Amino acid sequence: MTKRAHFPKILLLASTGYAVLSLLHWPLGFTFFTQLSNLYLAAVVLLQLLQPELRALPTLKFGALVSIFVTFFVYLTVLGPVMPGGLAAAYMQDHGASLCLHLLTPVLAFWDFFRNDALYPYRKRHALLALLPPLAYFLFILLLGQLGVRWRGDMTAPYPFLNYGSRAGWFGFLCEGGSVRQLQIGTFYAVLALLALFYAAARVLLLLARRRRNRAAVREIDHH
Repeated sequence: MTKRAHFPKILLLASTGYAVLSLLHWPLGFTFFTQLSNLYLAAVVLLQLLQPELRALPTLKFGALVSIFVTFFVYLTVLGPVMPGGLAAAYMQDHGASLCLHLLTPVLAFWDFFRNDALYPYRKRHALLALLPPLAYFLFILLLGQLGVRWRGDMTAPYPFLNYGSRAGWFGFLCEGGSVRQLQIGTFYAVLALLALFYAAARVLLLLARRRRNRAAVREIDHH
């Protein structure tokens, strides 16, 4: 791997490292999927630098990319814009740590993947394997909840849609005040919807990776 190939990886590790240092004052923050997916990606990238011959790395890298792509997309389109001060203020939280976690690191991850990893012959099964990180995260949150950890007072999960301790519970539907905006769905349905989102994101990235490989193959033929 050339030094130029290392460049986005080094920037990515620096971005994640800054975010982690900026969030050490808030240990509970590391139970959120965004922080953990950034750390997961950074660990895979570090392995690529230190042990590039490991056979599991392409699969791990793709799973990490899907996870960080979903957090990037959801924060950009749903969560960030509704925060006080709007999207710009949301990105500047914790001295810019939020900018690193939700924007800079994802952009560097896309750059690194399509520059260095997309030529790997990914298959449809990788879209299913990309569901393992969110499933593992949900089991982790369930374990913490059973151990008595609570978020924002009495929530049994870091996110409202995973809060199985709410009145909607696992399988219920609740419309507060008759407003659709205040609709709550059971955690079971929320998990299914999230897994569908992850799978759709994985299929989109597989399509883009295949196009990248096809373009590389055409250039190779042209050179000969």
